[in-house]
Amino acid sequence: MSSIRNREQTLRALSHHATDRVPFDSIGSTHSQEIAGIVESLDLPPEVRTSYLEGDFCYLEFGWREDRERFHTYLPGLPAEALVSEWGVGSLPLKTAEGYHAGHLDFRPLARVNSTTELDSYPFPDVTEAWRHADLEEKVRAAKQQGYVVVGQMSQTILETAYCMRGIEPLFVDFHERPDYVATLFERITERRRFQARRFAETGVDVLRIGDDIATQQSLLVGPRLYRERIKPFHASVVAAARAVNPSLQVLYHSDGKLTALLPDLIEVGVTAINPVQPECMDLVETKRSFGRHLTLWGCCPVQSVYAFGSRADVLDHLRLLKGQLAAGGGLVAQFYNMILTPKVKENLRAFFESFRVS
Repeated sequence: MSSIRNREQTLRALSHHATDRVPFDSIGSTHSQEIAGIVESLDLPPEVRTSYLEGDFCYLEFGWREDRERFHTYLPGLPAEALVSEWGVGSLPLKTAEGYHAGHLDFRPLARVNSTTELDSYPFPDVTEAWRHADLEEKVRAAKQQGYVVVGQMSQTILETAYCMRGIEPLFVDFHERPDYVATLFERITERRRFQARRFAETGVDVLRIGDDIATQQSLLVGPRLYRERIKPFHASVVAAARAVNPSLQVLYHSDGKLTALLPDLIEVGVTAINPVQPECMDLVETKRSFGRHLTLWGCCPVQSVYAFGSRADVLDHLRLLKGQLAAGGGLVAQFYNMILTPKVKENLRAFFESFRVS
């Protein structure tokens, strides 16, 4: 086990206690081959290098197997090379001209399913099958023994799963033209998420990661009123299912974009951390000041600006902010998420990794 990874210190930080180090989540950065290569090339103490590559967190998920035959009538014309999720969403990876990941071309299995009657016959996944979760307790124990804080991963929890299945524009039209359809679809998804949340809590995970991308970098995708009336109750029921098992479970909510207007609602739901807290559209200092007593800020790295195009001095300024004002009193996890691999970003990541753990 890395001598730098310290499970108890990470848990203290998540509980808003001051610690002598800011936890680091490697998911989204050093899990990529390019960024791992930068870390490995640096002249760092071995335990520091390992702490960057592995991070302080271990993510666990329910098992799933591709079974595209279940969805063949819902995905006409699906390319043979596309993958199909357990929810029936077809996905074809896209790349830029330079060969970098550029999202996916998705195929929507509910695109032609327009009634609650048709939803009743849709082959939703059976998440209760033992093979999906029977070994989670052992995986949780092993990860804790290695010093990790363990995260049960089930983001794309409700809304995002629904719009991946239906298509975002049709689903938002459905909110107004087919409200019963939306409620039925959300409940079908949520009953499965409640089971998963309970099981994660039973296995002893430290953090439950939920979330739906519900914002752009300018505004929310749905307004606060619509969220409170039509989505929030489902989020609340998932958190309540987990908290019925472990009342002190940490709950991390993921959404890209400008999430500020929904933070009071998420706190009411029971969320204790938000991710990725994009500095390009959320004021880090103001978010810490207004919500830092209730929410851990998990991310906070300006991947689209400072790290993609800034100078070394900009990186060092960001590091001072992270390790100073934002880390004060705990409640901070550093994480690079949705990294843009520009020529400049490699130089700037080098500056970060040379300084974050060793200064």
